[in-house]
Amino acid sequence: MSLAKICEVGNHPFELTTEDIAAYQKFGFEPLPICFPHQHQWRLAFRNDRFLHRRKCDLTGASIISMYPPDTPYPVYEREAWFSDKWDPFSYGRDFDFNKPFFEQFAELQKVVPRCSLFQANCVNSEYCNCTMYDKNCYLIFGGDFNEDCMYGSLPMHCKDSVDCDWTEQCQLCYFCAYSENCYGCRFTFRSKGCSDCAFIEDCIGCTECILSTNLRNKSFYIENKPYSKQEYFSKKAELLNGSFEQQTKMLKRFMELRQRRPVKFANILNGENVTGDIIFNSKNCRNCYECIDSEDCLQCYTIFNAKDCFNADYDGHRGTLNFNNVACGTAYRTWFSRFTIEASDIEYCEHTNFSKNLFGCIALRHKQYCILNKQYTKETFEKLRLAIIEHMKKTNEWGRYFPKTLSLFPYNQTTASFFFPRTREQALAEGFIWKNEEAHDFMPQIYKIPDSIQDVTDGILNETLACEATGKNFRIIPQEFKFYRQQNIPIPRRHPDTRYGDRLALRNPFKIFERKCERCNASVQTTYAPERTETIYCEKCYLESVY
Repeated sequence: MSLAKICEVGNHPFELTTEDIAAYQKFGFEPLPICFPHQHQWRLAFRNDRFLHRRKCDLTGASIISMYPPDTPYPVYEREAWFSDKWDPFSYGRDFDFNKPFFEQFAELQKVVPRCSLFQANCVNSEYCNCTMYDKNCYLIFGGDFNEDCMYGSLPMHCKDSVDCDWTEQCQLCYFCAYSENCYGCRFTFRSKGCSDCAFIEDCIGCTECILSTNLRNKSFYIENKPYSKQEYFSKKAELLNGSFEQQTKMLKRFMELRQRRPVKFANILNGENVTGDIIFNSKNCRNCYECIDSEDCLQCYTIFNAKDCFNADYDGHRGTLNFNNVACGTAYRTWFSRFTIEASDIEYCEHTNFSKNLFGCIALRHKQYCILNKQYTKETFEKLRLAIIEHMKKTNEWGRYFPKTLSLFPYNQTTASFFFPRTREQALAEGFIWKNEEAHDFMPQIYKIPDSIQDVTDGILNETLACEATGKNFRIIPQEFKFYRQQNIPIPRRHPDTRYGDRLALRNPFKIFERKCERCNASVQTTYAPERTETIYCEKCYLESVY
C-alpha cells in the first residue's frame, strides 16, 4: 500500500510505494518526508569532485591543488601530509554532550579536523584529478579510475589518450563521448559500444567509419544512416570532418536534429532483470536506479557500481553492501549517512573514515574502531553509548536524516549538485544551501611531463587565456591537449571544460520515470523520455526489430 506525503523541501506531494516503505523498514527507519530527488540533490551538495583551487597546505606550507578553497575554516593538508603520522585525529576527540543536538556537536568537530586536499589513491602524475584511483598522466579527470593520458573527463574507466569523455569504459583516442564502451578513435559518440573511427553517432554497436548515424549494428561507411562505397565515404568524410570549428558546429547541429527524430528503446538497459530506471547494465532487482552497473537488490540509487542491497545512496561502489543515505562510499558495508568512506563497515554519520569499522560521528579516522566524535572507547562502552546517542537523536528529530545543508564543506555552486540540479544564487540560498562567488579552477595550469616536445605550436594558443563563448569564464589550453587536437584534426574548443561537461550532461535523460506506450505495439513502458519528447519510443522487442 502506498503512502502519500508532502515533501518538506519542495512543499509538493509525493508518494512512497510499498517497496519504498519496506526498504525504510528494512533499515529500521521511518519514511522521511522528503522526496527522493530532493534527497539526491541534498547529498550531492556534500560532494565536490571537479572544482579545484590553489592554496597552501596548512601543515607544510607547500602550494597545493585542493578541492577546498583557501578561505575554508578548517585545516587542509596535502595528501601525503594528511596520511602521515605528523598529526593525530584522536587529538580532536571529545565527549558526547547530551545537552546539545548531535549535528551541532559534529559541526564543532568539522571546524578543527584537517581535511585531505584531494580524494585520490595510487595516482601517478595526476595532480589535478579528484575522486580517482590508479590514474596516470591525467589532467582534470574526476571520478574516473585506471586511466592514462586522459583529460577533462567525468567517470571514465580504463581509458587512454581521450579528452572530454564521461562514463566511458576502455576507450582510446576518443573525444567528447559519453556512455560508450570499447570505442577507438571516435568523437561525439554516445551510448555506443565497440565502434571505431566514428563521429556524431548514438546507440551504435560494432560500427566502423560511420558519421551522423544512430541505431546501427556492425555497419561501415554510413552517413546519416545511408550506406556509401568506401571511396565515396572517405571523400565525404574529408568534407564533413575538415577540422574547422565552424564545420564541427554545423555537424553538431545536424546531429542534434537527427537524434531528436530517431527511434529509441524506452530505457538504456542491457542485461537487466526486474530493473527500472536508466543506464543500467548487468544488474538484477534494481528499482528506480540510474547509472547502475553490476548491481543487485538496490532501490532509489544513483551512480552505483557492483553494489548490493543498497537504498537511497549515491556514488556507491566496489562491493558496497547494505548502505543507506550516503554519498561517495566504496567497498563499504552497512555505511549510513556518511561520505567519502572507503573499506569500512558499520559506519554512521562519518566523513573521510577509511579502513575502519564501528564508528559514529567521526572524521578522518583510519584503521580505527569503536570511536565516537573521534574519541576511542571499549567495545562495550561504544555499543552502550551509541544506543544512547541514537535515542537522543530521535528526540531531537535528527536520527535517520542526512547532515543539515549548512554542514556541507562546499558552496552549492561548487558541488556535484550544481550540475544535476542547477540553481541560481537566489534559489540555492532560498533552499538553505551555501553559496560563494569565488572562482574555481583559479590556478594556472602547470606543465607536467610533456610527452614530446611540441615545436609546431602556432597562433599563440598556449600563451593566451581563452574566454568561454557561453559564460565568459577563462580557460587555457595545455600542451598535451593542443597536441591531441592537432593529431586528431579537432578544432580548439571555444567553451570552458565545465561548460563542455554541462553540454554532455544535457544529452542525458533526466533521472525520472514516465509511464508511456510503445509507439508500435502500444505496450506499457517505464521510460525516462518525457511525453513531450520528439523521439519515437519503442519497447525492447519493437526497438530490436527497428535497428539496422
